[in-house]
Amino acid sequence: MKQIYLWMLLLVSATTFAQQPIITTIVDGDCSGGNPKLLEIYAQGAVDFSNYSLENETNSNTSFGNSFSLSGLGTVIDDFVYITTSGSATALASEFPSLSNANIVTTGTMSVNGDDRLRIVDAQMNVVDQFGVSGVRGTGESWEYSDSFAKRIDGTGPDAGFNEANWTFGGAGVLDGLGTCQSGAQTYETLIGGVGTYSTTANTNPTINVSGPVTGLDYFETQGPSDEGTLSVSGRNLTADIVITVPSTDFEISETSGGTFSQSITLQQQAGDVAATTIYVRLAGGLQSATYTEDITFVSGGATTQTVTVAGQVSPNDPDVFISGNADGLTYNEGNGPSSEDAFAIGGRFLTDANVVVSVPAPFEISLTTGGTFSQTVNVPVDGNGEVDFVDVFIRLAAGQTAGQYSEDVSASANGDTATLTVTGEVFPAANCPNVGNLIITEIMQNPSAVGDSDGEYFEVYNTSSASIDLQSFILKDSSSTSEEHTIASSVIVPANGYVVLGNNADFASNGGVNVDYEYSGNYFLGNGTDDIVLECGGTTIDQVEWDNGATFPDPNGASMELAQSVVTGPNAAALNDDGANWGTATSAYGDGDLGTPGAANDFTLSNDSFDNVSFKLYPNPVSGSTVNIETAHNESVNVSVYSLLGKQVLNVKDVSRTFNVSALDAGVYLVTITQGEQSQTRKLIVK
Repeated sequence: MKQIYLWMLLLVSATTFAQQPIITTIVDGDCSGGNPKLLEIYAQGAVDFSNYSLENETNSNTSFGNSFSLSGLGTVIDDFVYITTSGSATALASEFPSLSNANIVTTGTMSVNGDDRLRIVDAQMNVVDQFGVSGVRGTGESWEYSDSFAKRIDGTGPDAGFNEANWTFGGAGVLDGLGTCQSGAQTYETLIGGVGTYSTTANTNPTINVSGPVTGLDYFETQGPSDEGTLSVSGRNLTADIVITVPSTDFEISETSGGTFSQSITLQQQAGDVAATTIYVRLAGGLQSATYTEDITFVSGGATTQTVTVAGQVSPNDPDVFISGNADGLTYNEGNGPSSEDAFAIGGRFLTDANVVVSVPAPFEISLTTGGTFSQTVNVPVDGNGEVDFVDVFIRLAAGQTAGQYSEDVSASANGDTATLTVTGEVFPAANCPNVGNLIITEIMQNPSAVGDSDGEYFEVYNTSSASIDLQSFILKDSSSTSEEHTIASSVIVPANGYVVLGNNADFASNGGVNVDYEYSGNYFLGNGTDDIVLECGGTTIDQVEWDNGATFPDPNGASMELAQSVVTGPNAAALNDDGANWGTATSAYGDGDLGTPGAANDFTLSNDSFDNVSFKLYPNPVSGSTVNIETAHNESVNVSVYSLLGKQVLNVKDVSRTFNVSALDAGVYLVTITQGEQSQTRKLIVK
């Protein structure tokens, strides 16, 4: 009886151990957008994937996160499943045709690069299997899979931590420029040796595993040797050492980076195994201008000989001038100018001239220093090595141009070699500026939740006047960031007593369901904490709203901030929208579920409870001295904000119980907003 019990216990234990997922293949494609991203998992036995999650560790991070439940895969028995990204759909269909009916789920957790790590964990957060070394960015490592792939060796895994010896690696960049997505003859599926090829049964034959081709071992004449490339080799069930041989002296190999290079290396097997070993390879120095290709061989008695193709090029050291970067955003409104500056970089090598001459036709102008003297030509010095190491050249569109678009070519020349760069600019028609107060900012969505901030931010502008106003050539600014500035480049008509919506994404399908009248995408953003919107025309601030991370303004997530509708349509709105007490949180849902009323009357209204019964006295008014008295019905303290008739706050005093000082104010007419709790009233004050 004991023997039967023991047998059953061992059988249950073995069955339980076998029921687990195993990572078997990972692919980082080179189609558009770096797609497809693909992870292949084998369900060993009956695997209920609701018990497991996928996590990633990206870039230089040292902890895993972005957990994704694998429950969508269901329960799978001895079969393969796949995880990819939503953006990989097109590339996956073309490059892995056999997966058209496969069990596939999509997740942002698979939005990884070839130096990132992935792992599967169970419900107790135990690591079941992992690819990549924890806390190590894979760039330059033997397991890097950038534009490449890796496949698990049969009969290995799962591994509670990454075991490099259990994998074969394609080698970084092996899929560069390949695949049918790039007009290649073969799909990625063919290039990586197929999918669903893993077997839980180990191969007992002597086997050498090597990574894919090594390319890009290039240099210029007299500048060799090339930078080092890497390949990986391992062996299992061997009966002899692995001998690695380069058939010519054009290429050379080493077991250490920067070490001694030669044409042959022997890797000793121990108990039949050679652990995964990185071999460094380079194109030897002193070669003539030509293209070089060799097959490095890997030989061990009884094992199939493997080869890795290596390639490089020696280019002639002819004079070479080049321009890096581009120049855009060279715009201004007619009557202003010059434009703000942009910059590109000049480089050169193998030069004997003293300078690289950089020129641009008018109306563009260039300088070697930001804010310096601009002209049509500058000289960039060549150093003693015949090189120019990416020197910045600043460019702008000169002042005094008429409205229109401009385009010219920058040229950079030395030793008979010339590089060019096309630059563009535009002068917008002069803005037709309204009076201050005719346009007010009435709604701000700075923190959407249905979509990301970069897709769903918007704000609303209301026209308080009886005539339509065109926003073309108005400028959007951030008072705390000179880099955040956008000139409205096209006609945007705000109807009389009507609204327009400006947002960073005009695509209704991806912005959360907002009808955006003008898209300001680029370098203009609405901060989630403290930030502001400045609407400027002809150098005059037409309106400005600054929110304060919840101190006085609302600070919602997934809902807009709205100016009280009674303030929107009431007097002095341009001054009152500076006060956070007049703003509230939207309650009406739109589009994908966020709350707001873009382009329509606002939800939020000011309460009329006890504040309507509060009586304020403000005296003397006019005031010729330095003190103004305030009396309330209940002698409670209030907050006082004083605004000029242009809407600029000139005084802000908290917890006023009886008096406040106006000695700092010039003579004139002001608006005084008195706030008690969540309620406020506005009075006119004359200072003599």
